[in-house]
Amino acid sequence: MSDVSFAAGRSPLEVGVLITLVTLGLAGLFGFIAVIDANDVTTGFGTGLGVALLIFLAGGTIASAIACLKRARAELVALASIVVTGVAIDMFVLAIWLDINNEAYGKVAGIAFTWGFFALVVLALMLAVGTPTGLAWSLYLGALVAAIVAALVSTWLIATAGGGDVVSGSAPGDSGFPIVGLAPGDDELLRLLGGSLVLLAAFWFGALAASRLERPHT
Repeated sequence: MSDVSFAAGRSPLEVGVLITLVTLGLAGLFGFIAVIDANDVTTGFGTGLGVALLIFLAGGTIASAIACLKRARAELVALASIVVTGVAIDMFVLAIWLDINNEAYGKVAGIAFTWGFFALVVLALMLAVGTPTGLAWSLYLGALVAAIVAALVSTWLIATAGGGDVVSGSAPGDSGFPIVGLAPGDDELLRLLGGSLVLLAAFWFGALAASRLERPHT
């Protein structure tokens, strides 16, 4: 029995797939219009390539979330990841199409994309290690804590970055959409983020290796 129920009678997997189809459908529509509306062929191709790469990169989170839903694992986290990632994709592609250059909009999109990335790391690890025990569990827990810390610090840095930390024109397709750089006045937070990312990477692959040692027949 799933640990998530819906009044409409749809399973978490069905809800996740529905959200995916809607958000990616909108991204595809916005991206296609942006390509058609481009001033010249070269710009149109660059825009299309940028949007496609963005969808493929963010799509990794959606793919991992759907796989978790299929296995009835971390369903609330998986559904939230699909929503956040889908919103981030749509916001970025919409900004490329309409040439949105707004700092607050950029921060919201950046934060959503950041959480989508860390969701990918966590969900992929869940799929990779299965049900860890012993050393694998300790490393797995360390990776989760590091991911949460890195996500929270990244969110704070993006949200509090000033206007001078905004770089325009760095979005896929060179739309002028503001990307908030992580260059805050608090250097210690930036140092904490770097350390958290290092620990996350080490714990992630350590947990994967340890889980295989404890499950030699898989």
